[in-house]
Amino acid sequence: MAPTQPHFATRLNSFALGGGVAHPTTKTPTLELVEVAGKVEGLTALEVNYPEHFVDTTPAELSTAIKGAQLVNTGIQVRWPASRFSDGAFTHPAAEVRADAVRVAKEAVDVCREMGSDHVVLWPAHDGYEYPFQMDYRSGWQHLVECYGEVADHAQDVTVSIEFKPAEPRARTLLSTSGSVLALIAATGRDNLAVTLDFAHMLMAHENPAQSIAVCLAEGRLKGVQLNDGWGAADDGLALGSVTLVQSLEALFYLVRDGYAGTYYFDTDPIRENPVRECEINIARTKDLLATAQRLVEGGRVPNADALAGGDAWWDALVSR
Repeated sequence: MAPTQPHFATRLNSFALGGGVAHPTTKTPTLELVEVAGKVEGLTALEVNYPEHFVDTTPAELSTAIKGAQLVNTGIQVRWPASRFSDGAFTHPAAEVRADAVRVAKEAVDVCREMGSDHVVLWPAHDGYEYPFQMDYRSGWQHLVECYGEVADHAQDVTVSIEFKPAEPRARTLLSTSGSVLALIAATGRDNLAVTLDFAHMLMAHENPAQSIAVCLAEGRLKGVQLNDGWGAADDGLALGSVTLVQSLEALFYLVRDGYAGTYYFDTDPIRENPVRECEINIARTKDLLATAQRLVEGGRVPNADALAGGDAWWDALVSR
C-alpha cells in the first residue's frame, strides 16, 4: 500500500450481525469474524475490542489471523464490561472501581504494543448519569482528569484517543461533545491524548461534523475518525452518506484539506444487510467522496461566505459531474 493511501478499517462485530438480529445471543468466535472480514474487497485493516475479542483467543493468535486475512491491526478499542462498570468506569464514586477501570485500559495499551499498533481508543460508555443530583459533576470531572492522565502516562509510546458520545447506554454522559474532550485533554496536560470522532455521535450531539473535525485538526488532536450515518436522534449506524450526504462530503473535505493522516474506520450496524456487502459499500462511498472532496479542495470555490456560490460548487461536485 502506498503511503498516501489511507487504511480502511471496520468494526469486527459487524460481521456477526445480519438477518435482523441486533444483539446475537450466540457469540461468533473472534477468529471466524476475522476470516469473514478478510473477504471484504478494499478492506485493509481491523480494530478489535479489549477485552471482548481476547476472551476466546490471544493477542498472538489474533495478530496471526489478521495478517492471514491480508489485513493489519490499526488500533485497540476498550469496551468496559457493563457487568462491572455499568455505574461508571473512570467516574465511579468508588476508588477501587476506578482503579479497576484504569487497569483494563492499561492492559489494552499493553495488548496494543504486543500487536504492533500505536492507537488505543477509549469510549467512556458508562461515565454518565440518568437523574438530576445523581452525579457530583465536579468530582466526576476530576476523576476523569486523573484516570486519563494515569493511562496516558502508561502509554508513552501509544496515542490514547477518547471517543465521546452524548448518550447511550447512559441517559447523559460527562464527555458529551467534542469540546468537552478537548477541554479534558487540556486539563490532563498529556501530549499523547487525542480525539476520535464518530460521525453519528456528533449528529446526536447536534454538532456539525465538519466543524468538529476542523477544530480538532487545528488543535492537532484528531487521531481517529469513525464513519457512519444516522437520523441524529440515536446511534443508527447506517452506511456512510445514507442520510446526511452533504454533511458527509463537507466532513471529508476538511479531513482532506487539513491533512488528516489516520485510519477511516466504519462503525456501522448492518442488522438487516449483508455485512460484507455493506462494508464494501462504505469503502466505495468513502473513496468516491474523498476524490470529490479532493476536487473541491483543488477547485478553491469552498468554503465561501456566498452560500449560494459555495452551494453551486458542492452541487456540481455531487450532482452535475
